[in-house]
Amino acid sequence: MATMEQIEILMSDVGPVLDPLAIDAMPEAKCWGIAMEEDLSVLVEFDEQKNCLVLACELGAPPPGDRTALYELLLQLNYHWGATGGNRMAINGPGGEVVQVYEMGADGLHATRLSAVLRTFSEVSKAWRQVVQRPSSAQTSTLDAHALGLRI
Repeated sequence: MATMEQIEILMSDVGPVLDPLAIDAMPEAKCWGIAMEEDLSVLVEFDEQKNCLVLACELGAPPPGDRTALYELLLQLNYHWGATGGNRMAINGPGGEVVQVYEMGADGLHATRLSAVLRTFSEVSKAWRQVVQRPSSAQTSTLDAHALGLRI
């Protein structure tokens, strides 16, 4: 089981390897905000009970209108968890933003591995942000092979 102290050291080691725009630590909440790009941040939270890090990225709210096609697409992605390495999508409330979520075990995790996962997670977020924010008339009922193929 990883300790909060170990995770704090890990997160400080990630900075030089990942070289993000910024890392904001919120130790009381056991989380860190990592600014990957100007408009893309990843929240990393340490879940001590599950002994894992939970990565989350808000992808924006879908445009108004019929969101059924998008929600079906997100459910399909969740169904294919094996192909995506466990990546999943959620909505943070009624009519809210789509959030990409990924959990990874904390034991034995090192800065190089976490940095690689954060980079891939960010790339997947950028691809899905485009899907989420396109007009509902442009949604399709099948998964975009490129987005699904980006395994975390």
